[in-house]
Amino acid sequence: MSDDRQREQDRRDEEEGKAPWKLVALLILVVALAVFFFQNGDDASVDFLWFNGQWPLWAVIGISVLIGIALDRLVSWQMRRARRRKANS
Repeated sequence: MSDDRQREQDRRDEEEGKAPWKLVALLILVVALAVFFFQNGDDASVDFLWFNGQWPLWAVIGISVLIGIALDRLVSWQMRRARRRKANS
């Protein structure tokens, strides 16, 4: 039920011309990540399984972030699935 209230509040904020706080927080995070990437252009040594090489630090961190997001989505999907199974049984 709190999701309905949040959606209603977001709708009212949009009508009043206020930016939703989640959007503002996301924009700040994106800008901070962009600044971080552009400031860290040095190469980093990467050793993973059979791969050994030099990559820009921003690429190593960016790939790590993407892998972390993918793992988060997979784990949360699995937890929701298990919760639904438990609720249905």
